[in-house]
Amino acid sequence: MRSNGKGKIIGIIFAVIVAVAIIKYLGLLIIAGGLGYWGYKKYQNAKRENQKSKLAIVLFSLAGIFFLAFIGNLTNVKQQELVNKAPAVPAKVEQTSVVPTTTKSEQTSNIVSTSASNEKADSEQPKRIPITLIAGTDGDTFKASVQGKEEKIRLLLVDTPESVKQGTPVQPFAKEASAFTLKQLKQGNLSLELDVSKRDKYGRLLGYVWVGDKMLNAMLIEKGYARVAYINPPNVKYVDQFKEIQATAQKSGTGIWSIENYAQEDGFNQKAAQKATAKTESKSNDSSVKESKPKVVTPKKEVVQTYSEPRESSSNVYYKNCSAVRAAGADPIYEGEPGYSRKLDRDGDGVACER
Repeated sequence: MRSNGKGKIIGIIFAVIVAVAIIKYLGLLIIAGGLGYWGYKKYQNAKRENQKSKLAIVLFSLAGIFFLAFIGNLTNVKQQELVNKAPAVPAKVEQTSVVPTTTKSEQTSNIVSTSASNEKADSEQPKRIPITLIAGTDGDTFKASVQGKEEKIRLLLVDTPESVKQGTPVQPFAKEASAFTLKQLKQGNLSLELDVSKRDKYGRLLGYVWVGDKMLNAMLIEKGYARVAYINPPNVKYVDQFKEIQATAQKSGTGIWSIENYAQEDGFNQKAAQKATAKTESKSNDSSVKESKPKVVTPKKEVVQTYSEPRESSSNVYYKNCSAVRAAGADPIYEGEPGYSRKLDRDGDGVACER
């Protein structure tokens, strides 16, 4: 008898599962009501016989399940109807702005403070450190106050002709580069953007210097006062943009590119510069001979701008040895700076009393 009772229960459960798969909406409620009524009858019969009816408990449980299923299904249907009645939202149309053609004078503005064109898109602005000019050195080096400390700053990825290196004659466009750099730095509103490696072997800060929203490194290349150089990973953030600007300057023969074979991969060719100077002087002499009336030509004196604020000349500063230099906090001393001498620069690399 018990096995037959269990078989009936299993059969009822199977029938209920099939009904759930077929019936929707009110069908669930009808099934719940039927099961509940059946369970109630079984409970009454068991009560009269003073017995407990397990079947009644199962039927009540199934009735409750079907009733909850009915409520959940009804809620889903109402939500779907609300969605269908809601007005369609038109797709957002993205506005595109027309980018005007960039002229040569605007190329440096393309060097933006994000590297989205060469790196992954990054919405954060690169960190810039406010700096204050102390003194100029040459076209690609100067002294500045950085967070209250005096630092020597070397512009990254550029190289200008030498103007203060001891033992090296002043190279063409060196003074022009130095004057241009100093002029830009004196405008103020300066900030320094560092790359991955912050210093070179001489202890100088390496970075990209911003004058307002324009980068000095890029402006030097655009004006033909510097070549792209010293490409040493990982400090290569703007190298691709710099090369594009340099290509334009080369094509137009601006500055250092006006002298054939002068700017090379490994530096500036002094012989090419001397050859170009000789040709210029020769043409000048030939034209003066052809003139019928001799003229006394007074050569124009080249106006050299001061590249640093007034300071002591190197002849007024003397250090007996490197210990005295370090005691004065002046190490290292670069060529052209007060106190520099060959005696202190034993390896002749232009840097005295380097650590």
